[in-house]
Amino acid sequence: MARPRLPAAKAEVSGAAIINAGRFADRKAPKGLRPLGEPYARMTDAQKVAWEEYRAELPWLNASHRVLLRLACVWTAKMDEDGEINTSASQVLSAILSKLGATPVDETKVNHSDGDEGEPEDRFFGRPN
Repeated sequence: MARPRLPAAKAEVSGAAIINAGRFADRKAPKGLRPLGEPYARMTDAQKVAWEEYRAELPWLNASHRVLLRLACVWTAKMDEDGEINTSASQVLSAILSKLGATPVDETKVNHSDGDEGEPEDRFFGRPN
């Protein structure tokens, strides 16, 4: 089975668009994407907390991910409330997170800079040592 395509926004965040520039050169991101937005009004407080956590941890999410993210929030809140989750429920949550690009394997592909490295081009255009 072929590997699923990496969304352009996720490729930017993860650095894949830089590492494999040719692979992403002709790829066009959908235009007119709306931001993720606020949680659904009928979500519980625990689900809204999960929404904000996912929004902070997954910056590539947008409005087209809202329904899947809502499902992830429902299962996450249920897991937090019950203190445990059965095997089938954990598989469902894992599948949803995988579709959102939020599995531990995906996390290792995302470039988490700590902010004090400066701009990448500084090493080329900065002052010599």
